[in-house]
Amino acid sequence: MEENKDYMTTDQILETAGIPLLLFVILIYYGMRLWFMKDISAIRGKNKPPVKDEENYAKCAGKLMFFFAVATLVMMLLLFWNTYVAVAEIIICTVILGILWHNMNAKYGD
Repeated sequence: MEENKDYMTTDQILETAGIPLLLFVILIYYGMRLWFMKDISAIRGKNKPPVKDEENYAKCAGKLMFFFAVATLVMMLLLFWNTYVAVAEIIICTVILGILWHNMNAKYGD
């Protein structure tokens, strides 16, 4: 009897989605660290001058980390369908993140 070879093995799934999943976990970690612990030194470094409004900066930066974590998760799912669409999605989300981060830094940062 012949086996059905249409399903993906765990190794194939990890090959396709391993790096986006790792990035997702890292972004969730930093998002939680910013959102709950208000630790902006994790992303700004210790040598940077203090921000204008540390609490709102941390809250907004945490939201942006969560946004990019979700974008990474969507990219991972899109990788199973179409690689070009997945790359386009993450590029668009990176540009959006950069613009929103710039606006956040102008409002609450230096």
